[in-house]
Amino acid sequence: EGFKYISESFEKGTLHLIGLLSDGGVHSRLDQLQLLLKGSSEHGAKRIRVHFLTDGRDVSDGSSVGFVETIENDLANLREKGVDARIASGGGRMYVTMDRYENDWDVVKRGWDAQVLGEAPHKFTNAVEAVKKLREIANDQYLPPFVIVDEHNKAVGPIVDGDAVVTFNFRADRMVMLAKALEYQDFDKFDRVRFPKIRYAGMLQYDGELKLPSHYLVSPPEIDRTSDEYLVYNGICTFACR
Repeated sequence: EGFKYISESFEKGTLHLIGLLSDGGVHSRLDQLQLLLKGSSEHGAKRIRVHFLTDGRDVSDGSSVGFVETIENDLANLREKGVDARIASGGGRMYVTMDRYENDWDVVKRGWDAQVLGEAPHKFTNAVEAVKKLREIANDQYLPPFVIVDEHNKAVGPIVDGDAVVTFNFRADRMVMLAKALEYQDFDKFDRVRFPKIRYAGMLQYDGELKLPSHYLVSPPEIDRTSDEYLVYNGICTFACR
């Protein structure tokens, strides 16, 4: 249902994919992003923009370059098939977007400015070049935000009315804050400048109590018959030590 929802924007709008570019498997998976690119293009997405966050925390510092090269190759293959698919922005996970527990909303704002507004202190025409250059001043975790621009120095992928957005991290703690910014009409944590009318879905529902986001690609799992339930049912006491 979530995919059907975002696919309503495929005909006239852009699909934006935002998340951690990593194969660490803690917050996201590289292969899931690749499958999203493949599946969305096969189901009618004509224009796709990737907004990635470099890792260097759950994987080795410097691995970002290889991940970006992999995605660039995938996007080049999509362009050969007639899909306008490009990287639009980037930044390091600890400095852009992926704050948690509402500790520092400026982190989310840096991501918002680059991803939604198409504004960042650094501009490049090539994402691999961007990461290599910015790694001269910061490691993967703390890369400053950047946007990819065209020959007219115009950002190639701001988020505008009618677009679809998917945050492809499956782990919730560092996506909830961005989800609030993308979904809440009433929002006062920072000046969003503009609030585009989009179709937004998370990889999962990040907060079951807040029902946030309201649309998601994978339904929350229903887990029963856990070991704790089994032990309690059989009257067996347990001891946990941390």
